Amino acid sequence: MIQNTIGVRFCWGMALLLALGFSSESGAQERLFVLCEGAQDFYSGEVIEFPSLGVLDLDSDVPEFTVLHTFEGHAYATDVLLAEDGGSLFVSAEDTVYRVDAWTGEILAVQALQGARKLAFHGDRLYVSRGDYDPMTWASIDFDDYLVSLDAESLSWEAAWQADGAVGPAFASEGLCVQGGALFVAVNNAFAYGEEVGRVGRLDLVSGQYEEADLGPEGLNPVHLFAHPEGGVITVNAQQYDGTSLSRWSEGAPLTVPVADVTAGCGAAVWKEDGVMFQVYGEGDFRKADGTTLAEVEGWSGNGNSVYSMVLSGANAVALGMTDFSTSGHVELWDFDQGIQWSVITGIAPGRMVVSQGVSSIGEPVGNGGREAVQAYDLLGRSMDGVRPEPGILTLIRWSDGTVTKEFRTQD
Repeated sequence: MIQNTIGVRFCWGMALLLALGFSSESGAQERLFVLCEGAQDFYSGEVIEFPSLGVLDLDSDVPEFTVLHTFEGHAYATDVLLAEDGGSLFVSAEDTVYRVDAWTGEILAVQALQGARKLAFHGDRLYVSRGDYDPMTWASIDFDDYLVSLDAESLSWEAAWQADGAVGPAFASEGLCVQGGALFVAVNNAFAYGEEVGRVGRLDLVSGQYEEADLGPEGLNPVHLFAHPEGGVITVNAQQYDGTSLSRWSEGAPLTVPVADVTAGCGAAVWKEDGVMFQVYGEGDFRKADGTTLAEVEGWSGNGNSVYSMVLSGANAVALGMTDFSTSGHVELWDFDQGIQWSVITGIAPGRMVVSQGVSSIGEPVGNGGREAVQAYDLLGRSMDGVRPEPGILTLIRWSDGTVTKEFRTQD
């Protein structure tokens, strides 16, 4: 139940809260950020739809898709990562890395970086893997380094690891994750068809030492990378798009296991409970493998279609990104026991998705106590700059100390 906050006055551009009452103690708002990769005619080079970053309120029975930012001038985008404080997101879009305000979509920082692929955050650094192809020759582009780090606040250049296999990845790389004081990198050379490799790199984040493990001939083209709770990582490998395999590496020689009865590469994947759940192209259900032994265990029937992306929402729900890659895209929320909950139209190719607890639980007096109101938003997270809401409207207030409160104004 929301209790009234008396004496809240909204001014143009800033909300000032008088210390005459108490805010409600409210639950956190769960938000789903969706990076729509957009669409391009690869023969003419014409961009059909620019990539965009949008958000869905998972607390709504049927949420609306709100676009936070459209990345005009880019043909595609590849990854989105939520900052630890939940206030901003990092986006890799073709040849640029962005830091974006998670509530307004405002661009906070920019760094040019050709071939920016996947992102990982640790400390005050943002790590970026690299890989790209030449649209004229369709050949893989050679970079001096396939792994770089940027300052997480300003996105200024921090460091790069030379592409020689001993200092850093020697080929185009994809997935990143931080586990046990190390950054793991999926090295696949995926832009050189027929020349894919299967390696996992590990960068010690204290010493800076880099090492690689070869996943073997069955472990070519790792495209998904997950941290294992007990240490090391799991990869889902697309091979040469003619099969699927799973690998685990922690210490010593990696374990790689081919997936039986598969004639196509892998699709969407997610870590669920004690194993990895993944889909094979051409199959409508999801297989699952034990995270330790990689042995097949009971999977999930899925939605009967090929899924482009997926992310867990809580313990028993999953969001699925669906697209035809040229004209449409939508996201479905499924409860593993109760089935589909809703389906919402998004931009084309909803790829990487992340879930955020966007509103903190606050149960303290609303007197300013030295903090200042920074921004007001409606319940979809849209900025209310220049808008003086009428009494009776529930509004979100973001404060200078990073907290967010729900406020209900009864009078001016």
